[in-house]
Amino acid sequence: MAASALDSLLHRLSQSGLLDDPVAEDGIVHSRARLDGAGADVNVNVDPELEDVADPDVDALVDAVSRVLSMSERRWEAIVDSAATEIEDAVADDDVTERADLRADMEAKSVVVFADAVLLSFAAPRQFPDSRILVQLDQEFEIENVEVTEDDGVLTMEFGSLDDLLDHISGPGQG
Repeated sequence: MAASALDSLLHRLSQSGLLDDPVAEDGIVHSRARLDGAGADVNVNVDPELEDVADPDVDALVDAVSRVLSMSERRWEAIVDSAATEIEDAVADDDVTERADLRADMEAKSVVVFADAVLLSFAAPRQFPDSRILVQLDQEFEIENVEVTEDDGVLTMEFGSLDDLLDHISGPGQG
């Protein structure tokens, strides 16, 4: 059943034209796509969480991909501004490589779409050259979590479930 669900998701995403030549492997569909609000091409992973969901809602996943990719520039800027404000407040007294407007430094790199959440990954090469910024959004694109993590050079990380992902980005002891 999992293979047919992934094949169904791949077929629907291929037919939608949202992603450039999507590929299904390792339980996800991935590709590149244009993120309208950011004005950037990004890596996109769509994770139907087949380990936890026997029959994922393919329509909901395709809709979520469509919604995030077509997000308005105004909504995108509000997300970037809120995330940057959270980070600036958290690191106000810490050492950063270069003091600059974080909003201008944040570059969208990837989007991971789950049934009930979206994870955005940013680079901020001037202020956090060895890190990446992860921003978790809920279904209404409201920020649930912002994290600056060490960049290990891996573009995509795979987790067994959304809970595993959330545990990872929350860090040890954050529960």
